[in-house]
Amino acid sequence: MRIRLLALLIFCAWMASNAAAQYPSKPIRIVVPFTAGGATDTVVRIIASPLSQALGQPILVENKPGADGAIAAEFVAKSAPDGYTILAGGSTAMLGVPALRKIPPYDVVKDFAPITTVGRITFFLVVHPSVPATTLAELIDHARANPGKLNYAANNLNEVLAFAQLKSLTSVDMVQVSYKGSAMPDLLSARIHLSFDTAVEAAPLINAGKIRALAVSTTRRSPAV
Repeated sequence: MRIRLLALLIFCAWMASNAAAQYPSKPIRIVVPFTAGGATDTVVRIIASPLSQALGQPILVENKPGADGAIAAEFVAKSAPDGYTILAGGSTAMLGVPALRKIPPYDVVKDFAPITTVGRITFFLVVHPSVPATTLAELIDHARANPGKLNYAANNLNEVLAFAQLKSLTSVDMVQVSYKGSAMPDLLSARIHLSFDTAVEAAPLINAGKIRALAVSTTRRSPAV
């Protein structure tokens, strides 16, 4: 199974030419398409302070989760094209929504201008310790022996497609539970059994032994665990 890395990109509406010369002259808002505390939100808040110092203006971080990032992306696309409303966009909003929706609510090429890549996010396939599997092969065998009894979390298109590919390749029967944001609290309490989670959220809990990692989305081992 191969999962593409989520490249975290920051996009903004096209800046009006008359505003560019004096930019920035007021606070800048970065819109995050996920809930607070997640990988994207964490990365944005890490860079917000030094970015504010460099630009000499406050950086306001605003979370607008839901619809695989489409709510946040559409909001930014319809904002004034002056560069003061920026989207912390990733593969879900910039690739998944336009590819999978018949009528996307925005045009990625026309409505946004890329600024920079600020990070790449690695995903871990993790399970609750109650799941009797220490490898991906053991998880597949356990799922086959217990059809419909394992629940997995899906809070964005990356996770939906990753699990869809896993189920297609292995013919396992598992139940999807959809989330707007992080499902980690439910994973820790065994309300769900497994999920694909970012290194930002998963690595500390893996290292603490609270969840178990079975696989990583990259071709190499992760230095985070």
